[in-house]
Amino acid sequence: MQSPASQRRLEPEPTTGIWPVGVSTKPVFSIGKVVEQVKGEFPTVSVSKLRFLEDQGIVSPARTASGYRKYSAADIERVRYCLSRQRDSFLPLRLIREQLAQLDAGRTLNEVEPEQKVARLIASEGKFVAATSMDGTLSARELLDLTGISTAELDSFVQAGLVAPDLSGRFSARSHQIVKLASLLVDEGIPPRQLRFLKTTALRLLDLVERASSPVGYRGGTVAKARHLAQTQELSEVAAQLFLQMVRLSAEKLN
Repeated sequence: MQSPASQRRLEPEPTTGIWPVGVSTKPVFSIGKVVEQVKGEFPTVSVSKLRFLEDQGIVSPARTASGYRKYSAADIERVRYCLSRQRDSFLPLRLIREQLAQLDAGRTLNEVEPEQKVARLIASEGKFVAATSMDGTLSARELLDLTGISTAELDSFVQAGLVAPDLSGRFSARSHQIVKLASLLVDEGIPPRQLRFLKTTALRLLDLVERASSPVGYRGGTVAKARHLAQTQELSEVAAQLFLQMVRLSAEKLN
């Protein structure tokens, strides 16, 4: 059954109570037009994604007498806000929904702070530039501070094999990104144990590209081994991109 918000009919523009202030709330855009407007910034957005955001209370498009969704310019900005918070800060929809409620209540963007710890590492294009240790690894406490998760949540990710400490109890720098993304999926109802197959898939892809790399790396000198490692890493990135595009294609077919 649709919520009262999702059953909103075409009405005159309200003047208050909807963020962003000053942006038209007149419902004039079809769901397809909304996808066209935001797809340049968010390539993975789709009609099904917008319907999901509606179900989650992020946006409430009006409905025509025939039941078709109509979005306003303000609705589109709320969609952009949600997608950017997911992409840039890995925030779960629960927190984004709370932030939008605060903005609707009159708070400013500067006043709406995400519920996460302040990062003590500097990152550029997904790669860490500065870390708290010389080798870039993180202690469990540092990982908890960076991601804002609890010790129990971290333990569940370790048990699922998504991340693992080394013999000294430290985690690789990339564990930060893995935990943030895993937390996003868990917050949407996917248990950590069900994410284990992603680690298995990653290992299978690595084994595939490693066998395709030059075998001389195993029996050659230092230069040959370095070349083998570089080739393996390059092919791994290609395989990962292929997997990502296949997931996106499958998601688009849900429409």
